[in-house]
Amino acid sequence: MTYQQNSQPPFEQLSDWLDWLENTRPEHEMELGLDRIRSVAERLDLLKPAPFVIIVGGTNGKGSTVAILESILLAAGYKVGVYTSPHLLRFNERIKVNSIEASDESLCASFQKVNEGRGGEWLSYFEFAVLLAVDVFQKEKIDIALMEVGLGGRLDATNVIEPNVSVITTVGLDHQDWLGYSIEAIAKEKAGIFRPEKPAVFGGVEIPNSIVEQAVRLESALYRREKEFVLDEEKSTWSWEGMSKTGEIIGFTNLPKPNLVIDNAATALQTIQFLPEDVSRNAIVEGLKTSSLPGRYEKIIESNQNGEDIEVILDVAHNPQAAAKLVERLKADPVSGKTRALIAIYKDKDFQGVIESLSEVVDEWVVTGFDSPRALDKSDLNGVVARYSGQSVMAKNAETGFQRLTEISTDKDRVLVVGSFLMVGAILFNVSEALPSI
Repeated sequence: MTYQQNSQPPFEQLSDWLDWLENTRPEHEMELGLDRIRSVAERLDLLKPAPFVIIVGGTNGKGSTVAILESILLAAGYKVGVYTSPHLLRFNERIKVNSIEASDESLCASFQKVNEGRGGEWLSYFEFAVLLAVDVFQKEKIDIALMEVGLGGRLDATNVIEPNVSVITTVGLDHQDWLGYSIEAIAKEKAGIFRPEKPAVFGGVEIPNSIVEQAVRLESALYRREKEFVLDEEKSTWSWEGMSKTGEIIGFTNLPKPNLVIDNAATALQTIQFLPEDVSRNAIVEGLKTSSLPGRYEKIIESNQNGEDIEVILDVAHNPQAAAKLVERLKADPVSGKTRALIAIYKDKDFQGVIESLSEVVDEWVVTGFDSPRALDKSDLNGVVARYSGQSVMAKNAETGFQRLTEISTDKDRVLVVGSFLMVGAILFNVSEALPSI
């Protein structure tokens, strides 16, 4: 069945549902608010995805925190549903049960249910996606749902779900046109995921006043990094100390370092303290060892024309806070040769701040773009790069830019792919194998 612009659902293929969704309510045309989705969710009984729900918001670290939580909870024997956004390669990545992507068939059935049940109510791309996730999770009868906030918190579609625990990883300047132009304004929007008398966890080192004020107003017990929980990083292991749900001090020593950012692991450990039953140390250790997330300091190997293996690091860092954390990891993981970066980025991001941070560790740049109305023109991006480095060229697209960098690099160098999910996804599309689905 081939999708046409004037086609109407229901469709038989997931690709047709997705074409219809993107053409009638594109991802970049967001319309925030909860009235529409709440009306449909109530009508279809899609307000409760699982007996226990954890919602995770924040500027950076949401995906890593969710991934670490997922790994620990799976190791503890729970059946876990995960909703995240955006995806790198395919829509199915957004909705997983026990680490397996939802199948096309399951998503098509959920699409039809939501579309027929909305009763003419207009739903955005993200509202559809959240309701699809809830329907899939209900069908799969999961124990715990992990819901990642897309934008902000207060008005994000995920906030129609009632969480048992709310998590904010960090707060930085991003999406200012939607959330406000100060840390306090953005934090206030993100704190909209807090619930009365339900625990809230904050993973950043410096906590905005508006987050504390929201927790006090709602009488939500607030657990803060460097206050109620701390981490102590050593050379090869780390330790964590925090608080149980009954207020007792607890801790773990000699933990294995995760593949993902350790700050997010500390936040995840505090979050699991509020589950109905305690999670064992063995499950925590196993979860830390196995947690991973595509496009977050992900390493792959590509061979150049001489047969040399070139290290490639894929990272979706697209704001200064994320870029600074990436720089830390690159400095702690040096190479003897050069670091060459392939970058494309959205024009509504602080691209100058990203370039300024990365210029500390990048020796040469290849600048390109991607197919999106939000993409920054590569000539404009190249002009910014030129302010910090004379070593830059423009490429027609991500694929040709990546090929250029791998061919001019040796096994002593590395290639960094950075700037957006679309950039990393374009490269992963050519190097990754298909994942299994349920």
